[in-house]
Amino acid sequence: MKRVAVLSASPRKNGNSDILCQQFIKGAQEAGHTCELITLYEKKIGFCRACYACF
Repeated sequence: MKRVAVLSASPRKNGNSDILCQQFIKGAQEAGHTCELITLYEKKIGFCRACYACF
């Protein structure tokens, strides 16, 4: 059994990409794998501001 992370980067909730991800997860679960769907449209991701705080 494997653990599978599926990333959906589509900006539209329940769009074609989400449907494709759900079908992939369904097949992986039927094969006995554990899956987690991570949707990026729910996350607030900022861009790099070159503040060098990461250093």
